Amino acid sequence: MNVWVVYTVLEVLIAVACCLGNVLVVCAVCVGIRDSLREPTFCFLVSLAVADFLVGVAAVPLAVVLDGWVSLTPDLCLLLSCVVLVLTQASVLSLLAIAVDRYLRLHIPLR
Repeated sequence: MNVWVVYTVLEVLIAVACCLGNVLVVCAVCVGIRDSLREPTFCFLVSLAVADFLVGVAAVPLAVVLDGWVSLTPDLCLLLSCVVLVLTQASVLSLLAIAVDRYLRLHIPLR
């Protein structure tokens, strides 16, 4: 079997799992816990889930396209690469916000 086919199948499976898992997180926070979105921690978790959902929906498929399945013009390749980078950086920055929130909650517990 061709290596590219295996790679593409694995990327599709990762993208589907990413999307389904993050939809479950958003549903659990928004539906399962009353008034949870009034807490900053839960807002950050939903922000991370939405960013990761967008990575699964857009960034992973675009990364597969950019890896050589389609011949692209240099400008389109640059645009799609920027979209992938922006979406993945949104996810990383959401993780940073959660880490800072957790640090402040532990460092300044009563204020």
